[in-house]
Parts: sequence; structure tokens; C-alpha cells
Amino acid sequence: MALNLLQTIQKNLGFAELKKVDPNTQEIKANEVFEEDKLNQASLSAVMIALYKYTRSNNGADCVLSGEMNGDWLHTMLGGLGDEAAMKVADYAHTSKETASERMELVAREAVKAIREKNPATVNDVKTIVAAQKPTILMYLPAALQMGNLLNDDTIDDRTHKMEGPVSGFMNKIGEIFSQSEKAKHEEG
Repeated sequence: MALNLLQTIQKNLGFAELKKVDPNTQEIKANEVFEEDKLNQASLSAVMIALYKYTRSNNGADCVLSGEMNGDWLHTMLGGLGDEAAMKVADYAHTSKETASERMELVAREAVKAIREKNPATVNDVKTIVAAQKPTILMYLPAALQMGNLLNDDTIDDRTHKMEGPVSGFMNKIGEIFSQSEKAKHEEG
């Protein structure tokens, strides 16, 4: 069975079940969502998309593979953008930046732990594990967080990446193939 990092972290941290984002409204479908649940969902999905972006580089994937577990993972992954990401989560969940930052750090450590428990042997193993999570992460990432803008990646907030079904899945795979080939061209040049 494939690893579902969102589900693993959600269960390990005792978070309520995550709610999918409606691709049409770009918001969580549930009529009644408690602030604590919004904080947990926003923290989890924001950290996971940041982890995805961080592990696209060999250095980032290597840090996840062998870095210090007690480090400041939120700022390791996001650098100077960590505080801004925490503020976005805080605004979304109507809480303080400190509370959001603490929750995001808890999620980040749990994510690294969950990846390491899969015993990846190489940097490429880490990249593969996290890359496989992107479609799932996007289904739970509220657009109000604007993580795509923060991470300078327009595919993150694009509503077509949040849709489910065979046609959407197929189109997203084609898009990923083209984006990977473009990235390879830029790295070679």
C-alpha cells in the first residue's frame, strides 16, 4: 500500500479528518468547520506543499533523509518565508502567528519522521515519496492560503490540480511530464 503522508500525519497527531477543497469554490466543502480543524488542515497542507517544493532539490531531499530531527524544520524548508507562511495559516485559522508556527513545526517534524519510517535509501527515494503526495496535498490545500504565490509556483493554486477523476488525473500527469522535461532543459542549460 502506498504511503499517504497526509493521512499518516493526521492520525499520528490526532487531527480531525481532513476536508477536501471544492475545486469550484476553492474552499473546504464542509458547512461547519471548527477553528482548530482549520488550523490543523491549513498547517498540514501548507507544510506538506512546502515539503514538496523543498524536496525537489537534492539538498532539500538529502536534509530530509539525514538532517537533524530537532531542527527548525519549518524555516529549514521555507527559509525566510517561514514566518510569512505561518502568518497565512494564522489568518486563515483566526489564530496567532505563534500558534500557527508551532503547529506547522509539529507537522513538519512529523512529516520528516513519517518519510524516514519508510526507510528511503537515497535522495531520489525521498523525492519519489514526496512527489507522489502532491495530488493528494492539493485536494486539501485551501486556496485562501495562496501558497502558490508564496512558493512562486502557479500550479499549486490552480483549481484544475484540485479536481478528481480519471480525466483530471490524466491531464495532471501530462502536465507533470511536460513540467519535468522543461525543468530538465533548464538544469542542463
